[in-house]
Amino acid sequence: MTPDLGPVLPNPLPRRALVLGAVAALAAPGAQATGTTRLEVVYPRMAERPVDAYPYRMIKAALEATGRPHVLRLTDGELPSMRAFRELGRGIFNVMDTGAAPRMAEEARILPFPLDLGLSGYRLMLVRRDRLPALRAVRTLDDLRRLRFGQGPDWVDSYILRASGLTVVEAEFRALFRMLEAGRFDVFPLGADEADLLLSRFGEQAPSAVVLPDWCLHYRFARVLVVRPSEAAVYDALQDGLGRIYGDGRAQAILARDPRIGPLLDGRRRLPGRIFELPNPQWATAYQAIPEHLFFKPPA
Repeated sequence: MTPDLGPVLPNPLPRRALVLGAVAALAAPGAQATGTTRLEVVYPRMAERPVDAYPYRMIKAALEATGRPHVLRLTDGELPSMRAFRELGRGIFNVMDTGAAPRMAEEARILPFPLDLGLSGYRLMLVRRDRLPALRAVRTLDDLRRLRFGQGPDWVDSYILRASGLTVVEAEFRALFRMLEAGRFDVFPLGADEADLLLSRFGEQAPSAVVLPDWCLHYRFARVLVVRPSEAAVYDALQDGLGRIYGDGRAQAILARDPRIGPLLDGRRRLPGRIFELPNPQWATAYQAIPEHLFFKPPA
């Protein structure tokens, strides 16, 4: 169920004012005047990214950590994932979380922090229950190449899978669950940070879907925040705030409280025992600035 638009979330006790070098039009997201005008940060409402998920919480915590006056709000209407990046360029909102795709690095400003500690690079398989016996028998890359993988339109994951010779069927996000149920493809890979959450939210469209327990894919990947290029004040504030919350452990604490991620971090939940490693030729230079120590490494 799509979450209702929450109230505007101001920082109630700003410790210092954000002073900008120029005055922008107040009607636009992120628009500022000099003095104590609050920074406006606008995040897209998307079906697969509810506001109770960790990316929105990271943005909120990062802004609060700066002590700067700000307002964080959602767009009025829900945006399909394939439209969201285009709307970022138009200025409908000014920050979004997304997979680390080369196009993002070319057309938006990347904040080099892995929101999910790279867990989105561990791809769990949603499958139909009646396909479990056949899929449990997968052992090699050649076995993988006999399968059809469902993915969203223009997801960088599709390019990564195809680069390894895998067959990908693309459709808009909401349709993928119905297509899995109808047998249009064999497996629907989703990040280890989101697979259970999305199955619980959209599982009524694929009532026979379960998470395959035997194997998963892995490639270097992460969810990151991207900011509209013209929004220097928003970028600087989030860069400052993210540095603070990753440095003092607040970011990790947010993830530890997440019911899907926390158990992976503390060992209560394990990834499948068989992990197929795939290269990511799409890992752009901008993402190589993410510190290696921030990436999750499964216990031996």
